[in-house]
Amino acid sequence: MNKNAENESLKNSSMKPKKRKRKLKAKYKKGLRFVFLLLFLTIFIFSTSKLLAFKKELKETVKENQEILEEFVEPPEEYEEVTDDEKIENMKIDFAKLKETNQDIVGWIVFNHKYINNPLVQTDNNYYYLYHSFKKKENSVGAIFMDYRNNSLEDKNVVLFGHQTPNNTMFGSLTDVFDKDFFESENNDIIYLFDINQELRKYKIFSYYVIESEEYYITTSFGSDKDYQEFLQTIKARSFKKLEVEVTVNDKILTLSTCAGPSGTTKRRVIHAKLLP
Repeated sequence: MNKNAENESLKNSSMKPKKRKRKLKAKYKKGLRFVFLLLFLTIFIFSTSKLLAFKKELKETVKENQEILEEFVEPPEEYEEVTDDEKIENMKIDFAKLKETNQDIVGWIVFNHKYINNPLVQTDNNYYYLYHSFKKKENSVGAIFMDYRNNSLEDKNVVLFGHQTPNNTMFGSLTDVFDKDFFESENNDIIYLFDINQELRKYKIFSYYVIESEEYYITTSFGSDKDYQEFLQTIKARSFKKLEVEVTVNDKILTLSTCAGPSGTTKRRVIHAKLLP
């Protein structure tokens, strides 16, 4: 073999590995794009199915709540002729019949122009009613429930939980409290709570804020008046707006807690109200 032929042969042999590398690299990039596309489609399909399922559960919750109102609550005959406060005071709730449907019933809550108009339940944990409706159907919208550590509505701090929802069911409408004009309307700051004996309790909001999830604000019992006083001072100082509502160790309070953001958020929207005489 002459020298030129030998050089040409060496050149061709050195180019073959380079071509193979380029082809392998192109195949790798193509495969990687396919994997990313497949991953994106999987996430999209999963997210869409979850969203559709949640919307379905929201509709089911609205339907169930309406059925509960029609079956267990009797509004006054002069419904259109009385003030909101009087409408609520005259509500007749069939707690005996509610108890036949769900033994966990402990009361009924009304708030924010009746966006919240729901039975209140309690069980031995703070998990079950996050994923079950009042009628104990599996539903990620859940129900409004009282902290399992509360002994009764007579506790110093009665804590209620409910999901934040986009259609104002459960505690979805608590976002309204944070609107700048919310407290300008009369009785907007009153939360109504019936116990199972039909006794109506009225609570007036004295603090509202958003905070990282913690155990402090959902404390239900206190070792001493000093501890309770410090607790009240702390939660009142957190309020977004200073509200002229005096709270002392002689007062009993109600705490509403829900998420403050999309699913999985660690922030909580909190509202505190004191029991009126």
